[in-house]
Amino acid sequence: MSLILSAEEKLEIKKLLLQSLETPELEIISLKNNLVTVEMAPRKISKIPKNKKMHKLHSIFPSISRLTQVFDFIELNYHQSIRLKEVAQAVGYSPGYLTNLVRNLTGKTVNHWIIERRITEAKYLLLETDDSIEQIALKIGYQNINHFYCQFRNYCQNTPRAWRDKQRCQQNQKISDELEYVL
Repeated sequence: MSLILSAEEKLEIKKLLLQSLETPELEIISLKNNLVTVEMAPRKISKIPKNKKMHKLHSIFPSISRLTQVFDFIELNYHQSIRLKEVAQAVGYSPGYLTNLVRNLTGKTVNHWIIERRITEAKYLLLETDDSIEQIALKIGYQNINHFYCQFRNYCQNTPRAWRDKQRCQQNQKISDELEYVL
C-alpha cells in the first residue's frame, strides 16, 4: 500500500492526479484530506465456478476426474501469466503435491499442460487469423516473444511463421485437389 500526499488546491489538478492513478495496475483505496491511498490491483485470475464443470468439445486435457479442477483452471487462465503456485492455490493443493499428482496421473507436469494449451491456441490462431506472431504470443499469455518462439519450436519442430505457411499451403493444396476432382 502506498500513500500519496497532494498539497495542490486546484480541483482540476487534483482530478488529473486521480486520473493518472487510475490504471489497471493500481487501485485507489481511499481519498481523505489530500491523502490518496493506492495499492497494486490484484491480478484478475478467473476462478473455477463451484458446481460448474467446463464443457469442452475437443479438449486437449484427459478426462481424469481428480484433475478436472486443475484443467478447468488452466483452460480459464492459460492466456495470462500463470504458474504452478497459482494453479495449486486455486484447487487447494500444495505445489509439490499437485506436481506429483498430475505427473503420476498424466505423465506430464502442470507447466507442460499450460504450455500445451497455449501452443494449441497459437496453432488455431495462426491458421484462423492474420494476426502477427507477436500479437498471438501476447494473446496466449507470453510476455516474452523469444520464449514463445522457443516453446513453439520445441512442440512443433518449426517456427510459428514457417508452421503457418506450411499449414496454409497444405490447406490450399487440399482445396485445389478437391476442386480438380469435382471438375
